[in-house]
This record gives sequence, structure tokens and C-alpha cells, in this order.
Amino acid sequence: MDQPQTITLKINHPLGLHLRKSRDVVQVANQYQALITIQNLTRSTSPVDAKSIIQLVQLQARQGHELHLQATGPDALEALQALASQFDDLTSAAV
Repeated sequence: MDQPQTITLKINHPLGLHLRKSRDVVQVANQYQALITIQNLTRSTSPVDAKSIIQLVQLQARQGHELHLQATGPDALEALQALASQFDDLTSAAV
């Protein structure tokens, strides 16, 4: 089994992880075979599927919240790199 790849990001955008950006994240996540989850560390949520817009909205990620992204699979690293670029205008790297 492939080792999980992870990254932690902090949301800086005043609107947080809003619906339009969630849609963009889902579109990018669906381009990869990797199993990708996102967890709101600030709210201590359970990890959700990054390929589901409904689940992403349920994170209720607001400005100042930290998100933990994890990907497992053959293209996990590439998936996280692509997702990190989607978050560039919302975040700064926390780790």
C-alpha cells in the first residue's frame, strides 16, 4: 500500500472555503486516482472526501481554520500538489 501524503494549510481568505472554491477543489481532486480526504483541524471534524462538494461544504472551513489534506494512492503526491495550488489564494502553508 502506498504511504499517505499529507499537508496542512491555514485558510486566510475572509470567505473561508466558499462554494465556488469548493467546486474547484472537487474538480481537481476528481482528476486523480488517489483517495483524498480533508479534515478541518480547527473544528475537529472527521475527514471528508475531497471529491464530494457536499462533504467539503460540511467542513465549514472559515478564515483562520487549519485544514489537513491526506492522499493515498499512486498519484497522491501529484494530487496534493495540485490541490495546494487550488488553495493558494485562500491559504498559507501551516506545515
